Amino acid sequence: ARAGEDPAMRLSSLKEKFRRLGPVNELAVTEYSEKKERHDFLTRQRDDLVEAKLQLLEAIGKINETAKTLFLETFTQIQENLKRTFGALFIGGQADLFLNGDDPLEAEIEIKARPRGKQPQSLALLSGGDKALTAIALLFAIYQVKPSPYCILDEVDAPLDDHNVERFCDL
Repeated sequence: ARAGEDPAMRLSSLKEKFRRLGPVNELAVTEYSEKKERHDFLTRQRDDLVEAKLQLLEAIGKINETAKTLFLETFTQIQENLKRTFGALFIGGQADLFLNGDDPLEAEIEIKARPRGKQPQSLALLSGGDKALTAIALLFAIYQVKPSPYCILDEVDAPLDDHNVERFCDL
């Protein structure tokens, strides 16, 4: 007992505090162990998920880099083939492909065409026959990079005049 304190009052006070604490949960230690085990399990699962996410992001980055490289290589080949094919269909004409945007995988592809004797222009401003020949030139430029076992061009010659049909057949 503290100096000057009545031991009986002190005992009574402590008994009252003990009574107010309520019943003792004798399973608390067991429950704690179970909860801790569950917490540790969930923490390991979360850590595994975080690691898997990092690995997936790394894989996506590698895939995007590979895709960009392959796309740009293929794009360059098609671009060169288009210049050659367009030049054959439009003797003396010029065409080019452009990427419009910073990310090649998200960029728009634009075609500029200049049939012989005309100013460079977008496809929308070409005549129907010139559009058809430009599309044919692009299609053949793609097939030169990635051949197809067969290709059906149904009525591709419909918008072409006789002279352009001959050039198409020669190609």
